[in-house]
Amino acid sequence: MPADPSALLDRRAARPYAVTLGRGAAPASVLRRLSGDDEPGCLWGRWFGGSVVLLRRPLHVVHPGRVRDAFEVLDRQPAVRTEAQQGEDGAADRFSGLGGGWLASLGYDDGCSWLGFYDSLVRYGSDGRWVFESLGLEGRESQMQQALADWRALLQAPEPPAATAARWQLGPFSTVGPAGDTRDRYLAAVENAIGRIHRGECYQLNLCTRLLADFSGSATAMFADMAAALEPAYGALVGGARPLASFSPELFLRRRGDRVSTSPIKGTAVRGLGETDSAQLRASAKDAAENVMIVDLMRNDLSRVSRPGTVVVEDLLGLEPHPGVWHLVSTISAQLEPGVGMNELLEATFPPGSVTGAPKLSAMSAIGALEPVPRGTYTGAAGFVSPCAGAELNVVIRSFELAGGRVQLGVGGGITADSVPIREWQECLDKAGPLVSAAHSTLHPQLRSGLTVPGADQRVGGVFESVLVVGTRPLRLAEHLARLDRSCRELYGAGIPDDVAAKARRMVATAPSPSPDDRRALRLTATPGAGATVEVNLTLRPLGARLVECTLVCQPRPRRSWRHKWVDRNDLHAAEEAAAPALPYFVSDATPTPDSLRCGSAVSSTVRETSRGNLFVLDADGTWLTPPLDDEVLPGVTRRAVLDWFERAGVSYRVAPVPVNVLRNAAAALWTSSLSGAVVVSAVDGRHLRRGNGVAALINSALGVHS
Repeated sequence: MPADPSALLDRRAARPYAVTLGRGAAPASVLRRLSGDDEPGCLWGRWFGGSVVLLRRPLHVVHPGRVRDAFEVLDRQPAVRTEAQQGEDGAADRFSGLGGGWLASLGYDDGCSWLGFYDSLVRYGSDGRWVFESLGLEGRESQMQQALADWRALLQAPEPPAATAARWQLGPFSTVGPAGDTRDRYLAAVENAIGRIHRGECYQLNLCTRLLADFSGSATAMFADMAAALEPAYGALVGGARPLASFSPELFLRRRGDRVSTSPIKGTAVRGLGETDSAQLRASAKDAAENVMIVDLMRNDLSRVSRPGTVVVEDLLGLEPHPGVWHLVSTISAQLEPGVGMNELLEATFPPGSVTGAPKLSAMSAIGALEPVPRGTYTGAAGFVSPCAGAELNVVIRSFELAGGRVQLGVGGGITADSVPIREWQECLDKAGPLVSAAHSTLHPQLRSGLTVPGADQRVGGVFESVLVVGTRPLRLAEHLARLDRSCRELYGAGIPDDVAAKARRMVATAPSPSPDDRRALRLTATPGAGATVEVNLTLRPLGARLVECTLVCQPRPRRSWRHKWVDRNDLHAAEEAAAPALPYFVSDATPTPDSLRCGSAVSSTVRETSRGNLFVLDADGTWLTPPLDDEVLPGVTRRAVLDWFERAGVSYRVAPVPVNVLRNAAAALWTSSLSGAVVVSAVDGRHLRRGNGVAALINSALGVHS
């Protein structure tokens, strides 16, 4: 007997047939009646033209150590006789079903894959009728008769009493470590990914995190109940002792003979109750760019095993509704080279590009460095490979992995140069939400939304950018315009006019400049116009000497969304006046209760930013800290430039929360803004800090900021 019993399939002949069983119990009800000993499987949704497929008692099971070993197993199929033949129902038509094949989950990480070969199954069609299908393997005739009888009995059996029905329960979802720390680490990882994109290491990077919940009861019953509630596009129940319950919306590969297609998803927006469209997602330049990059990656992957000139983008940026969210979906198809099997196809395309990034190898290397826990099966693929009907595999997202009395739920998204960290975190929660709700569970309080809805006064007043102009050079103009455009698209549903950059350069070039080192401030103010439009006003004014250093005091500011640079700064000016009328600069604490906020009274509270710029603190270990970009911190253009400089210069830094006591006992501190550059903090709440002039001078020199 061969070491791998699946090799026996190479020597078997198959005469597939189908038997119509008629109406019976609904799919979820039948699935709940299967026990774990059956090693049941299920395909639910759009698979193979749209149906529910139920499987039990696999003929062979394989647990490959490496995922690439699983690719080879999928090519081990019996030889199917294709002539028309008479089935047990008396029909004499060419068989057009699945019959059987490999039900598989292919893990992103090695050691997580599972494959089961089933030589019979039942399918539930849109007409409400059940059909039994068998591959008709030689030597399995009596087993097929028994399987047919067993399915007949299951389909006609009455619903079990509630007292004996399979039950399951999920606890609240949290994370491996403290939930708040997980969020902050994810925000920091997003910024790290943006830095890698700036350095040219990749164009896009898919970043994920893991949610965990305690689980008890029947995994099969859980999948049945949740699939019936969610109606996933590509739902799949796969596996034995460590089952995968996938409710994926995404098709990874569909193969019919030598034709193959893939439909990557990139781009997400929350789907409100009763919504029939998503203008927000259609208008999102970031999401569209994200999708197009992955389309290009998948075109490249398919081209490695396809006939030249056959790789075609059939649909670009299609809008699709899925449970709780809208997605942008594109479809690419190709004609494979002769002789290409599943092994070669998967070697060229796995793991799916939509869950890695581009270029794929660089993105996967960054994923290994940035994600704190292995992905397991998550972001791999699951589905069915039939010798009769071809292959369909989903992307393992929106999926539960069950092991050791716990459920793991992976969530993530694609990071580009335009990503906003806290919005990327919110997207993770938006994707998890429908599954958590369908499982009758909840999210840990610290995993819930960190976004604050801007007030009407903020929105009407508009947002602005201040660009430092040295001589006739507007520094980092493109970055400022990108931030302004992101804010306008989010707040007003429209970006800034296309001619703003040209107008800004023309204003700077034509205005008199006393000297090449003359410092001026270019202000761009964006306000909502008529309809879904944005108006931008430009002004240019001279600047005095650059601020070199200042003292800070800790002071609360009103809790609101500070992620946008609002024109209405009355709250900020009032807080500055309350902090230190003679020196209007302060560092804000995020704690909303003033009595617990004053520096020193609550050492667990954290600081966010100064009233004029982003904060950097040198801790006792010689590492510069800067708070993560949640909804309380402006994603400063200069802050990003400083982080990029830290990376180039080999300066030790970390994006992490900064407790008040760390700031008060810091070795040094500075804050940054576009007009002031890096400003040294000489004291905090009256305590003097060691001067940080040396690093500040290097930063200002690197940024082109002059006194």
